[in-house]
Parts: sequence; structure tokens; C-alpha cells
Amino acid sequence: MKVIFRSKDFASIDGAGFGFNHRRPMSAPWHYQGRVQHRNWQGTYECYWEKSAKSSPLASQELFWTVRGDARLFGLAAALKSLGLTVDVEQDN
Repeated sequence: MKVIFRSKDFASIDGAGFGFNHRRPMSAPWHYQGRVQHRNWQGTYECYWEKSAKSSPLASQELFWTVRGDARLFGLAAALKSLGLTVDVEQDN
């Protein structure tokens, strides 16, 4: 199962108590991976900085997150939605 969402920064997600930790850089610039370890869910995540749909040079960037794990990630998706984030949940093939 995958949970996909966007955020404005790391601090809003890291500080929310959802268990995002052990962030480390990947081979591509500005790409990161880590683990989600919470008492109600766990998994792995990847995130990267993505330019917003506005193509102006001053357009803000957002973090695009993909969290992979088992069905317990439905709890994470609900918690992220409670912060006002738009969350997509997909089943793995």
C-alpha cells in the first residue's frame, strides 16, 4: 500500500509525531528516504522537492512524499488528512 501526499516543509511532518525518522539523502539531488516508525503504523518513505504547478521562477516548492507499508498506513493517511493535507492512498500491484 502507498500513501502519497505533499507538504511545504520537513518540519510540519517531522514535528507532527507521525514517526517519520532516519531521513538520509538518495543518489539524486534533493531526494531523501527514511522510515516511518509509529506504534500504530510503520513503513518506508521517499520524498523529493518538486516545483509547484506555477512555472514562474519565484514559484514555491513542495515536498512530494510516498510512504510504503501495510494496511496500517490507513491510520497514517487519516492523521495526515487531519492536518489538512490532501492524501492519496493506492494499493500496490
